[in-house]
Amino acid sequence: MAREDRRRPELLLSTPGRPGRAPDGEGRFCDRVVLGMWQANCYVLGDASLGTAVVVDPGQDGGPEVLRLLAHRGADCEAILLTHGHIDHIWSVPELARRLDVPVLLHPGDRWLWDDPAAGFGDLPPDTLRTQLGLDWDPPTERLEDLRDDQRLSLAGMRLRVRHTPGHTPGSCVFHLADTGDDAPLLLSGDLIFAGSVGRTDFPRGSWQDQMDAIARVVLPLEDRTVVHSGHGPQTTVGVERVSNPFLRSLV
Repeated sequence: MAREDRRRPELLLSTPGRPGRAPDGEGRFCDRVVLGMWQANCYVLGDASLGTAVVVDPGQDGGPEVLRLLAHRGADCEAILLTHGHIDHIWSVPELARRLDVPVLLHPGDRWLWDDPAAGFGDLPPDTLRTQLGLDWDPPTERLEDLRDDQRLSLAGMRLRVRHTPGHTPGSCVFHLADTGDDAPLLLSGDLIFAGSVGRTDFPRGSWQDQMDAIARVVLPLEDRTVVHSGHGPQTTVGVERVSNPFLRSLV
């Protein structure tokens, strides 16, 4: 989670001619939609020529927008990938997993959040999600599959490398797409790193040291031109963050 932004959510479609993206009906694409009161980024990543895609972090009330993006691209979803288990990133998973009939991939370190998303806020009553947020959490646990560090996922015509990056949550992961040809590699970073910032670690089971170790181990070795699509806010690159992110000064 990041600091709350109460601006009206907007739909941001990918545009031609940018790294890892493609115009309608041609090649790979990475579409982003900003969802809910936490303004969390959800991504639909796929290959229009194959008609396949994956959905990453479908947050609050994201079902209709994700379905619209898939229809816009003419793509069938093969899986839902989760960077971590906070509610602003998993809110719409039950609806979409059942509607699309797909597996859900999450690191087992965040299974506690899958079982009880309210635990991510601290010691709250068990019915908090329903009484405070209007959400009746009914997770499709039978669809859940484990992610592991250095796993290679072959989905939607892509080879995504999974890296376990604990800190924001114990099970936080990022997804790295390197086989992009002449285009820049992509990193779906969840709430590990943002443009000019890093993830909060003051939530239950967060660890600042683990998070900084993960950034040093996973993010900083990547090419400067790697495009970072984070869980909140605009895209950036590893190179930009290497030289300008104040939270990385002790690492570079």
